[in-house]
Amino acid sequence: MISVDERKQDIINTIEENPTEITINVSTRKIVEGAWKVEDDTKTLRVRIFQQKNPEIIMISDIKGTADTSKKYGMLADYKAGLKDASTKNLTFNTPYGNMEVIAIYPQIIRGEICGYQCELKRVS
Repeated sequence: MISVDERKQDIINTIEENPTEITINVSTRKIVEGAWKVEDDTKTLRVRIFQQKNPEIIMISDIKGTADTSKKYGMLADYKAGLKDASTKNLTFNTPYGNMEVIAIYPQIIRGEICGYQCELKRVS
């Protein structure tokens, strides 16, 4: 069985094979006195962005026009990233691959301790 420290180091080593430094713009929605209040923050992380095996491309159409989104990218971050549930947050950032938004965060947990985060990304053109 792999230890917590070994798993944390495995994730860091994987990131260091092809690292990308990103600045995430975090918009958090909180309920304050019965209304939504949006707080903006930024965070700089060193992550690894990779292509997923089975990409999913969706066309979004609304009154303003159409846009293509692609879920063919993923991201790996270490345990220090402190990524939380994306349901109350809007996490966006720019990369050489385009403008990305985090749509799902999966913590990598060994023996009850978070060792890193694997994320699904959505690219909007």
